[in-house]
Amino acid sequence: MKPKSYLDQFYTIDQETGDYFIEIAIKDYDDIFNNWDSSVYNLRDLDSSLKTFLKDCSQDIALNKSVVLRFNIEDEQKEPILEKTIVQGIRNYFDYNDHIMKKKLSERWRKTLLYVLISVLFTAASLYFKNTMQSEVVDQIILQGLTVGGWVFLWEAFSMLFIQSSDLLKKRKRYRRLLAAPIKFRYKLK
Repeated sequence: MKPKSYLDQFYTIDQETGDYFIEIAIKDYDDIFNNWDSSVYNLRDLDSSLKTFLKDCSQDIALNKSVVLRFNIEDEQKEPILEKTIVQGIRNYFDYNDHIMKKKLSERWRKTLLYVLISVLFTAASLYFKNTMQSEVVDQIILQGLTVGGWVFLWEAFSMLFIQSSDLLKKRKRYRRLLAAPIKFRYKLK
């Protein structure tokens, strides 16, 4: 059977659900988390290589597709209680990053609103001074400065809202997808 897309040959796809499996090979549970972090599993930071790998895979797979994280573990015996703690730690990591993205987006939208208000003020001042100022060079420079300033702030607001925020929104959607992804463990027999 021919793959539907180029990426289909790199990912295992559940034939029933269409979910993409992100296969992660590790030796033991400790490989999931940052070795420098001595916190308990459910509060630890993820390993930097794992974060990069998950980010790359998540960017590969279209946002409208669901993913499943499957850890293929080489040197461990199944420990259901520890698995639950690890799953909670992974969820905490993605939940925290989702929170950070939400905070950045809120900050960006507040800044956008401020820039729109400044633009309106500059434009209003420009229109007011246009009717009251003389035709002197200094007056024209001030008038032009207010007009250009109004447009610059409006452009920056537009840029922040529609161009720069789209990257943050995609990033947040990826974190939310990984947060909701089922996490499975598969153990290799020795």
